Parts: sequence; structure tokens; C-alpha cells
Amino acid sequence: MRKIKRRPSERGQAMAETALFAVLAILFGFGFLALIPYHRARTVAISAAYGCAQFLSQSPDPVRAARNANQIASSTLDADWSGTLGVHYKVSVSAPSAPGKPGSCAVSWTAPILFNGLLGLRSQGSTGEVFTSRSEAWKAKWH
Repeated sequence: MRKIKRRPSERGQAMAETALFAVLAILFGFGFLALIPYHRARTVAISAAYGCAQFLSQSPDPVRAARNANQIASSTLDADWSGTLGVHYKVSVSAPSAPGKPGSCAVSWTAPILFNGLLGLRSQGSTGEVFTSRSEAWKAKWH
């Protein structure tokens, strides 16, 4: 009588592959969720910097333009819709040196990174957005 060789069962290997895939899926999910506050902070900073630059170009008086631009940027950043709890913003307005000259608005932010301990990422992400604006030529002639 001939002995038939038994093939080893693949059941253990399938369980190991499933467990590894499950861990990788969970890490991917946490990594994806960790990007949400960063993305929201960037979107709000872009909105604030753009709005600031638009208000900066609307007044022929550089001092008033800078004050209005800073106010609109701060109002945009403090809005209830932003959903950016824990994000710290800094607005910097560079007023035009004279009517018709360029001015700029910069909004920098520091966003917390969720699941930092689990993912082993750096402590916080920080970056900024800058928009430059020039008042229109006909507005620059106001005096």
C-alpha cells in the first residue's frame, strides 16, 4: 500500500493574512482621519487669506485697508462653520505702501495631528497661505 502525502493546511496562513490586512486597514483608516483637521485648517486659511487680500485691495487708504483686511480674516477664522477646534491661526497683513501698490495677507496655522501616538507622526503640522493684492488703478487715484 502506498502512502499518500498530506499537504499542509493553509488555514493558519489565511488567518495570518487576514489579521495583517485588518491591522493595515485600521492604520490606513486612522491615517485618513488624521488628515481631516489639517485639510479643514488649510481650507479656512485659504479663505481667510483670500478674503483679506480682497479687502486689502478695496480701499485707497492703506491703513484702513489693512485694518479691514485683518478684521475680515479674523472673522473668517473665528466662524462657527470652520470646524477647526484646536487649530491656532496667525494673521499677518502687509499694507500697501501707497494707493495702487501691492499688499499681502498671510495666514499661518498650526494644526493638531490626530492619533499621533498611534501613527508615530511629528507633534504638530504648521504651514501657511499668502495672497498678494493690488488695488485697482482707478481706486488708487482716489484722494
